[in-house]
Amino acid sequence: MSFFRRYAMPLNILVILVTIVFVGASLVVGRAVAAPTVTVEAGLSSPDQYIATRTINVPDDAATEEARQRAYDNEPSVFSVDETIIIGVRTNISAFFEDLAELAFLTPRDLEIEQEKQVLQQTVDAILLERGGVVQVEDTEDTVFLIGLVPDEETRGDLIAALEAIDQRPINDLGLTVDESVAVTSTTSTTTSTTTTEPGDAAATTTTTTTTTTIPEVTTTTLPRRDAESWVERLQEDYPDLQSIPAFVSLYNNDLDRIENGEASRFDAIITTAVDVAENLMADGIRQSELRTRQDQLRGQTPLIFVPALSVEEQALAHPAIGELVADELLFNETVDEALTIAAREAARDAVEPIERTYFANELIASQGELLTQVQVDAILALELVEREPGVSRQAIVILGALTVSLAAFFLWRLAPGEWSDPKHFALLGILLVLAALSSRLPELVDGSDGDFGAVGFAIPAMLFGYVAAILYNPRTGVLLAVPVTTFVAISTFDPALTVFAAVATVAPVAFVSAVSSRRELRVAVALSAVVLTPFAFAISWLFRGWETRWEAAFFGLIGGVLAGLLAQGLVSFLENLFRMTTTLTLLDLVDRNHPALRLIEEKAPGTFNHSMLVGTLAGKAARAIGADPLLSQAAAFYHDLGKVENPVYFIENQFGIPNPHDHLDPIDSCRIIRAHVTDGLRLARQYKLPSEIADGIRRHHGTGLMRYFYHQGVEADPDVDPQLFRHHGEKPKRKEMAILMICDSVEGAARAHALSQTPTMESLEKIVDAVVAEKLDDGQLDESDITFGDLTNIKASVVDALVGYYHIRVPYPGFPGSKVEAQ
Repeated sequence: MSFFRRYAMPLNILVILVTIVFVGASLVVGRAVAAPTVTVEAGLSSPDQYIATRTINVPDDAATEEARQRAYDNEPSVFSVDETIIIGVRTNISAFFEDLAELAFLTPRDLEIEQEKQVLQQTVDAILLERGGVVQVEDTEDTVFLIGLVPDEETRGDLIAALEAIDQRPINDLGLTVDESVAVTSTTSTTTSTTTTEPGDAAATTTTTTTTTTIPEVTTTTLPRRDAESWVERLQEDYPDLQSIPAFVSLYNNDLDRIENGEASRFDAIITTAVDVAENLMADGIRQSELRTRQDQLRGQTPLIFVPALSVEEQALAHPAIGELVADELLFNETVDEALTIAAREAARDAVEPIERTYFANELIASQGELLTQVQVDAILALELVEREPGVSRQAIVILGALTVSLAAFFLWRLAPGEWSDPKHFALLGILLVLAALSSRLPELVDGSDGDFGAVGFAIPAMLFGYVAAILYNPRTGVLLAVPVTTFVAISTFDPALTVFAAVATVAPVAFVSAVSSRRELRVAVALSAVVLTPFAFAISWLFRGWETRWEAAFFGLIGGVLAGLLAQGLVSFLENLFRMTTTLTLLDLVDRNHPALRLIEEKAPGTFNHSMLVGTLAGKAARAIGADPLLSQAAAFYHDLGKVENPVYFIENQFGIPNPHDHLDPIDSCRIIRAHVTDGLRLARQYKLPSEIADGIRRHHGTGLMRYFYHQGVEADPDVDPQLFRHHGEKPKRKEMAILMICDSVEGAARAHALSQTPTMESLEKIVDAVVAEKLDDGQLDESDITFGDLTNIKASVVDALVGYYHIRVPYPGFPGSKVEAQ
């Protein structure tokens, strides 16, 4: 399904709306409208003194808008508390106390580092004990630092060597200073040596040194407490701005002492108090402008903080410490809610009632020369204190034009729903309606400057629209188009004579062009329509305008009819090409024997060409018999076998003087070849740009019928053969014209076969036609068409009549041809 058919309904609605816009513009552009004789406009001086003739309330839009804007601006902002910020502050305070607790005790790694440092210090002290000097060992994870005084360079070197033997880290001795005054005297050294080591017992000395440098294992399960100074330093690394860390360390140390003494912990009360203070402060919301004040209050003397479980001394430490901690972590959590604020301001704005200015009866509205306000102008106009010039309302014209377009679309949709499933039909209707609206303004342009239209107005080209609609659509559409054309003329001219004439002129050509079958008949239809309009113009002018203008009106009615007919023929050709519609003119071109597709059939498949011509004759006559379109039936018949040009010798009518190739083929293969002429025909139809209606004739002329000749061959070979293998793959006909084509195609073949075996008679031809129609009915090939049994009766009679004329009997001429007869 194409895009336009898939979205037919919304596209049709869009076309109608666009048509309404253009029709409205066509009817109102340049029209005189009712206007005040004097200008009464806000900001200009009052041309006269105006007094209220009755009490009236006039809306004061400016004052109302000002009051609403003031209410909007004065509505305060709406704040909302962000609960997630409270959770974040509580988390941060709790995290501090967790860090405080985690650093209270040395970790196993801290103990290990401390013991390593003690071993290094002991090693240094052992060497300096004999030689003198004072050296402090400091270390980091990467380096060991020596700071102090040594008696000589030798001692420096021994210290470094001793430390390198027990530690892999680099030794930094930049902090060592050589000072000989710190050396130990020999007496002292000897005494020390005598008292610390037995003479000659070197092994003992070595053993002592080894014992001193060994790192003892930590066997206790309880880790030792960290010293307060280190504890404070470690916390200050993470909380550099918090000055109350020593106080919290002291309070926690006191709590640990209580726990060791078997007393209950009180530090939880400090944590709870700190969290509660922060949550209580933020529960009602803290705005950004209030944050500094709240923080200053917490850092000062505030009654907000009290921990009842602590002693007086601890209270003195806890209160400022908690205050500072909460102050550092406190954040503002109340911000402007833009959505709620705008909603509140809009509500305040909407709550303001419209302001009205009341003018009482006989009250002065404006003095002459006074600058007018919009309220005064509205009051003056509402009381109709300013006289208006005659004119028309553009709004009324637009509304009436829109209603007319909608009514025309509705009528056409209801009366011919099948035709309007394609948006191009509505688009074409829109173009015709816009052209009708424009043409209704022609009398005004040529002879309506004073509002009085002369006889030249009867040259209005209303006939054009009935002519075009009847050809492009159907006669019923042409008649219905008289409604909008007449309405538009009435709106544009207000002239009853021209309105009635427009209705007659639109309908007049419909009867003449509805059954044409040649271009000559189209030209005759134009001439006859123009002739018919002449007496109508004469009588209408006599009725509405009097005796004096009747002949002039008749003349212009004739001229207008001729011009409209000539314009219509050109417009039809343009529109049918633009919208690719199949019209009478299109069908006339298709039945021309010089059409390239027909010449192709005649050249490559002459037997098929003659068959198609005869089928076209039968179909055209049958269509006339039941009131169907004879041109469409004939054109579809001419091209229904177009696909046979691809393999002409496989079709019996083209096998003159040659053997039948199907005699050497399997019946199923023969069916496949015969069936292909439909698909080949559709492809060639696209190639030659044949209309869709003609392509329907190619697609539907066999429907899903059974190829009985090959089916009987298949049954002889296999009695159980599937008959579906011998059916055409086309579609069943829906329109009467396609059903006629199917019947005539089969009848022509059957009649030709009958004529080859015996002399046709009226009775034999009737039997053939009856048999063909009965076979199509029994096989269900006509089930989807709108053809009736009455139509079938008339079709059979007309087809038999045409066949009798074709297979007429000839008298045999004795001795013809014979020898030459000499003249006497």
